Amino acid sequence: MYKNRKRSTPSFANINLQGPCNWQCFFCLGKDIGCANKKNYLNIHFKDWKNFDEYLELCHHNNIKKIYLTGQNTDPLLYKYLSELIDYIKNKGFLIGIRTNGVLALEKIKELEKLNDEISFSIHTLNRDTNYKITGSYKTIDLEKIDKRMKKHYRISIVVTRYNKNQILDIIKQLSKYEKLDYIQLRCVATDTRYDDLKKDIIAFNEVCDKIQDKFLATKEFYGAKIYNIDGKEVTLWKIVATAINSYNYFTEGIISDNCFVVEGYLNNINKNGKNIV
Repeated sequence: MYKNRKRSTPSFANINLQGPCNWQCFFCLGKDIGCANKKNYLNIHFKDWKNFDEYLELCHHNNIKKIYLTGQNTDPLLYKYLSELIDYIKNKGFLIGIRTNGVLALEKIKELEKLNDEISFSIHTLNRDTNYKITGSYKTIDLEKIDKRMKKHYRISIVVTRYNKNQILDIIKQLSKYEKLDYIQLRCVATDTRYDDLKKDIIAFNEVCDKIQDKFLATKEFYGAKIYNIDGKEVTLWKIVATAINSYNYFTEGIISDNCFVVEGYLNNINKNGKNIV
């Protein structure tokens, strides 16, 4: 699978939480890492994370302004000390956003409102049966309630798969009614170790891209990813392995990587004393 290694200077940073998840997405990057899936840091206070302050200093030193809470194999809203962590990072002078599946969004509205950068919810389908095929759960996110209760704006991330590829344009149309939704990102699955298993899903993303490119004209680009206006919303075709964007990554077991290819960065650094400072 083609990887664009001509990356820009890192422009943001991620904190990749590790632990059990409330979804079991078949394409999850955590499945590429094997035994790492058994590590649970969701109940460990961030002050006990190895190399964490060192990572924040690295970000400061390299003029990183934005840090995003995400998951290597879990959802950041599951983290026990989330509210404290948000305050800690903000007090260090960073903007902080989140990448979440949104399952706990209604329970964590207060935490979401504390964020001062982008909020991203993953909604891969609006159909409960399709949702089960993708995430292992029949429960879809109640975006209508989230949108009404939350003051913040947000984006939606949709991972295109073999199961939802024929629903994408309809999903975009249905989501377009939400005024707080700033834009929609269509994502391609990424893998370093399971290409044969996920090949159909990578092909599905390319098929959706072809359909959109045939029907709509791109209005602009972001780090090489084309952006289209569909039903009044900006829609980005985001194939992370092919874009030029770059980031620093921290994993809650103490590993630090400057590799935007998350799995590759993790695996390359796992035997380097738990860290790799650039």
